[in-house]
Amino acid sequence: MTAKWKEVSAYTGRPMDEDAPTNFGGQGSNISMPPDAAMSKKKKKLLDARTKEYKAHQARLERARARRLENRKASQFSKKIQENIMDFNRESLLTEDNLKVLRSIVKSKQNKPVKMKDGSMKVDLFTASAITKVYDAIKQQYNKEKFDRMLNGSKAQFMKIADFAMSQVKMR
Repeated sequence: MTAKWKEVSAYTGRPMDEDAPTNFGGQGSNISMPPDAAMSKKKKKLLDARTKEYKAHQARLERARARRLENRKASQFSKKIQENIMDFNRESLLTEDNLKVLRSIVKSKQNKPVKMKDGSMKVDLFTASAITKVYDAIKQQYNKEKFDRMLNGSKAQFMKIADFAMSQVKMR
């Protein structure tokens, strides 16, 4: 006599009616995914240079290339205009007197950027106050001009003036 096997749940110990399929998507999902229904990837078609499709594609590419060249010519015109503008020495027109900026820092009690020949830097109220006090204390015109040139010069020159001003201003 052959033995008859009954499948029993390992959790409950009760007999199971049927096996759950291996591709079961969840209870009541009504999803059927048999192994032979796998989605195949769409293969890319290679372009053959002998076909009409490729010749149309090549014509589109050539038209796009021609448009890019036209745009490049137009941008060369704008580059020439920009070069002409850059040749115009507007640095001398745009420079601002840093002493006026320092006085506005003292008046408004706010940090502000000060433009130099080699960039800009923020100056705080204490430094601006010290520099303006020292500038106002200078009596000789030659020394004032030199101080002014250094104020509007490079960052290193400005730092020298700031150090000098800090050493001259007495702390109260």
